[in-house]
Amino acid sequence: MKSQKLGLLALLTMLALVLAVAPGCKKKMPKEADRTEETGKKIDEITGTEDGTGTTEDQLNEMERDLALVKIVYFDYDRAELRADGREAVRNNADLLRKWENWTVTIEGHCDERGTNEYNLALGERRARAAQRALEAEGIASSRIRTISYGEERPSDPGHAENSWSRNRRAEFRIAAN
Repeated sequence: MKSQKLGLLALLTMLALVLAVAPGCKKKMPKEADRTEETGKKIDEITGTEDGTGTTEDQLNEMERDLALVKIVYFDYDRAELRADGREAVRNNADLLRKWENWTVTIEGHCDERGTNEYNLALGERRARAAQRALEAEGIASSRIRTISYGEERPSDPGHAENSWSRNRRAEFRIAAN
């Protein structure tokens, strides 16, 4: 009985101590207006609008819409030549790159799961380079283009049938704004 009272007393003492210390640990949050102002300043610094130059909010919205228009190039089985739909996709992407001169692109070559890792890495590289050559033929400077091959390592569709494999044989265009 005496040990229960001591346990209860210890528990109450700990609870009182926690309640006494807890208010001192509260993190101070900035006022809502301060956070908005700070966020606005960071956006201005990033976009360069404080001095009237750089990217405006409307341009950022337009850029975001245009990013959604970037197309993927698909390839036939064991091929690295652009099909007609692939050439059209490259023309579309070249138009966007001409519009946004501060964009650079990394073209990622991908393959389906058939074949060895080494073979698919080489095939993915050939696919990325084919898309690069097509972009350059459209007038995009090679200094704005990088290529990389992921082979079969990053499938778009994890399935194990032709409809999945056809979606994995591709060159994706990853855009970066400088």
